[in-house]
Amino acid sequence: MVVLVVIGIATAMVGLGVGAVGSAAHDLREDARRLAQLFPVAQAQARTSGQPIVWEYDEDGYSFRHLPRALVLPADMAMYGPVGRAGALNNAALRPRQWNAAGRMRVHVEPAGAEQFDGEWMPALMTVELSDGQTTVAVRRHGDGSYEVVP
Repeated sequence: MVVLVVIGIATAMVGLGVGAVGSAAHDLREDARRLAQLFPVAQAQARTSGQPIVWEYDEDGYSFRHLPRALVLPADMAMYGPVGRAGALNNAALRPRQWNAAGRMRVHVEPAGAEQFDGEWMPALMTVELSDGQTTVAVRRHGDGSYEVVP
């Protein structure tokens, strides 16, 4: 019985040690998985509202916001000021978030401008690379609108 307890304690210590070594890469993959879940939500929201949504990011976190609607007005109405406004979303899933990965996050999006979601049913291909300086993970959007996290 004592031998089994010692083996159990040793196994737990090894398991905790392995988890600590891979935690930075794990957090980066979690950020990528979250984006792969949020991007289709943003696309659906843009289709539903008819208003483009842009994904904005920096080294600390990211957020989604509406872009102003592009409306064409008669000249006599246009003089009363802007029609559309950029603004925050009322969708709780698309709320501003901080990166899980520690340190400064570097983000690279291909092609440039792919951070905008609109009413298109078949969105263009997109790759978002997340890097913490040591590990890089990519989120890829395929032609059918599905997303894949690539280590």
